[in-house]
Amino acid sequence: MAFAKVLKKYRELSFSERDKGNRFERLIQAYLYTDPKYKHLEKIWLWNEFPYRNSLGGGDTGIDLVAQTVEGDYWAIQCKCYQDDARISKEEVDTFLSTSGRSFEDSSSNRVKFSNRLWVSTTNKWTSTANDTLRHQDPPVTRINLTDLEEAPVDWLKIDEGIYGEKARTAKKQLRFHQKDALEKTKTYFDL
Repeated sequence: MAFAKVLKKYRELSFSERDKGNRFERLIQAYLYTDPKYKHLEKIWLWNEFPYRNSLGGGDTGIDLVAQTVEGDYWAIQCKCYQDDARISKEEVDTFLSTSGRSFEDSSSNRVKFSNRLWVSTTNKWTSTANDTLRHQDPPVTRINLTDLEEAPVDWLKIDEGIYGEKARTAKKQLRFHQKDALEKTKTYFDL
């Protein structure tokens, strides 16, 4: 799979965990610009580029990316490049929830809160306490796990090469003849 190839490359080329994390964050930034599911995200900053980060402490505080929607809402995003058999713990989640639950000051001196939080990870495994911690959060936390990334409608090799957006989307699957036929017959049946 293409996603697995990209991860393997990052793990082999990275000279430190921080370097691997930086590579993965840039990959996810490009992915979010590419997957049509996130087309409402207008701007996605790496944490060190986010113009209001100083209002949230400035340093590495558990947020890796910040996105702004076309409506002007902000999303806090955590990116974790783990081995696929790793488990995400409650302690790892707590720092992200703590920082992303705070408000920040924008350029007009308005207090702004994140409207959504996104947790992207290269594992499907969570401890039960980490799962419980994410339930009923306000703002909510949406997870993108390893399976979601592997099945995303994107060309990971193109994204890794710096190509993103529509040029890096995979072609939509087309119905086969027998599927179209079955669909038409079903529609005809229910229209009667």
